[in-house]
Amino acid sequence: MSRGETVLCAKTCYQDPELVELVASLGFDGVWICMEHKRIDPATVYSLIQACRLGGADAIMRVKPSNYTDLLWLLESGARGLMIPRVTHIDEVRWIVDAIKFHPQGKRGYDGIHVESNFGAMKPLDYMAEANRENFLMIQIEETEVVPHIDAIAALPGVDVLFVGPGDLTLGMGKFGQVDDPEVLSILKKVTDACQKHGKIAAIPCAPDQVKKYQDLGFKFLNVISDFRCVSNGAKQALATAQGTLASKPKA
Repeated sequence: MSRGETVLCAKTCYQDPELVELVASLGFDGVWICMEHKRIDPATVYSLIQACRLGGADAIMRVKPSNYTDLLWLLESGARGLMIPRVTHIDEVRWIVDAIKFHPQGKRGYDGIHVESNFGAMKPLDYMAEANRENFLMIQIEETEVVPHIDAIAALPGVDVLFVGPGDLTLGMGKFGQVDDPEVLSILKKVTDACQKHGKIAAIPCAPDQVKKYQDLGFKFLNVISDFRCVSNGAKQALATAQGTLASKPKA
C-alpha cells in the first residue's frame, strides 16, 4: 500500500491453520479472517494468525470491538490489519485509532513481550515505531449512516483503508446486490474520491474478472476469492465435468 501498488487479498472462512497457511503461501498480500460472522476460539485465532505469517501474508482480522482489548491482543499476536465492520460515525473511528496506536499517534498500552515485538527481542522504541508504521486500519463503509462521514474518516490520521461492503451497503439501501445502481455507484465514488484526496486506499471485494473494472473506478485493495468459493466452485465444476463425461460415454 505504501508503494501505491494494487493489493490482492483472499478471505478464509474455515478455521483450519493449514488451509490458511496454504492460501497465504500462494502469493496473496493479505488473508482476511472474519471474527464478525464466526465465533473462533482465541487459541485457534492465534494459530490462524501464525499460519498467515508462515505463509508470508499479512493477517487481516475483521472484528467489531466492545473494548480496546478486543483489538490489542490481535495485534500482539501478530495480526497486521484490523478491519472494523458496521461503522456509523467518525467518533467510533477516533476511539479505535487511540486504542491501536502508540503515543504520539494514540493511547495504546505497552506490553512488549509478544509475537509482535519478536517476544521482547525488539527495543521498545523500535517496536512501537514499527507497530505504528506497519499495522494498518481498515474501516468498512457498509452502513448508510456512515456515508456523510466518509470524507472525514478518510482524513483521519491512523486510518489507512476504506473498505466498501457492497452486500450490507446495498441491503441497507433496499437495493441488495445492485452494485451498478447509480445511487450505489455515487457512494463508491465518494469513497474513492475521499481516499485519493487524503492519500488513503479504497478497497472492495470483487470477482477476479472484475479487478480491472474496480481498479478503473479507483479501488486499489481488492479481495478476489475465498476458500468457500474455491471449495464450492471447484467441487461443482468437478462434479459437472464428471457427469458430463458419463453422459457422453457411448452405451454398450
